[in-house]
Amino acid sequence: MPASPADGEQYARHVLRVVEDLEARLFTMLRQALKDEPDSPTWEARRLAEVQRIRQYAARDTRRALLELEDLIRDLVLHAYNHGAALALDDLDELGHPITPGGLPAVASSETFRNAAMRSLGGLDRVLPQLLSAAYTEAVAAGAVEVLTGGNTRLQASQHVLDRLLSDGIRGFTDAAGRQWSLESYVEMATRTVTGQAAVQGHMDQLQAAGLDLVMVSDSPRECPLCRPWEGKVLSIGGTVGAAIAPSVTTGEAVTVKVAGTVAQAKAAGLQHPNCTHRLVAYLPGATKVKATKSPDGYDAKQRQRAIERHVRAWKRREQLALTDEAAAKARRKVRAWQGALREHVDANDLKRLRHREQVGTAGTPLAR
Repeated sequence: MPASPADGEQYARHVLRVVEDLEARLFTMLRQALKDEPDSPTWEARRLAEVQRIRQYAARDTRRALLELEDLIRDLVLHAYNHGAALALDDLDELGHPITPGGLPAVASSETFRNAAMRSLGGLDRVLPQLLSAAYTEAVAAGAVEVLTGGNTRLQASQHVLDRLLSDGIRGFTDAAGRQWSLESYVEMATRTVTGQAAVQGHMDQLQAAGLDLVMVSDSPRECPLCRPWEGKVLSIGGTVGAAIAPSVTTGEAVTVKVAGTVAQAKAAGLQHPNCTHRLVAYLPGATKVKATKSPDGYDAKQRQRAIERHVRAWKRREQLALTDEAAAKARRKVRAWQGALREHVDANDLKRLRHREQVGTAGTPLAR
């Protein structure tokens, strides 16, 4: 089976564990600081005195996580590239196509993808401590105001601020298109994209090494509107577009192949975006036949599943880091409700429930004194 950008998800899971643990440690640090002596008249002053300490420890933990991520991403990208190349060899062997012996530029090609991933993560150690200390300062201020106005307790007021942070994670990360992401989603997106691209590139490089230039876009259930126009189309890796004359692999006679565009053109139009499940199958003139089908309803159902999974994770995170018993109890009820909605959705739409996408990091360390 050829590689697809969706293959990056299996690699992103490993990176996500590192980020979830980092985020859990940082959230736990905030929680412990806000819960410290909430009834003390000097609570606000003591809490604000912790801001610099929180920033320092956030920077330290982020730097450690980045060092771990750098080594991990290097291994994952290389594995993805080589895996894509191996899939191409398997497909060519199954098709009975002769394979040209020789090495692959795996290290050089994969290094390009690794560098791209690390560039996208390069500002975390600067941005993350700023975002965290700002959220902490806001929570302290909210607690002080509520006490002065006779409203909620300090913990209840701080909980409201913390809830906003926990619902979406630590936000403030912008991609090349200007879109805002949470820390978890941003790092997962960047890793999934780069490793998926590496797997596809390994596949393409191996096909070219075997002397093949044409590929066909596979049929994929629940396809998105961007990819749908390309299903079943023949593309060129190297650049041949239009009516191409090639010998049939079955009869040897010349056949005309309609090449809809290059792989690069199709990708520029949206094909093989992150999470795309379309694969580029080796096209053998006179032998390859693929029927494209359309199932837009399935795409919407898959997107809804991801949205529900995000709600499950968000409320689990709230339960872990609740400042009050009431907040923890509310979060548990919400987790059960969203899990019930998820069960109903996957059953109604014949989807597979992916429990790993419902989990959150569980690591935590106390605030050093």
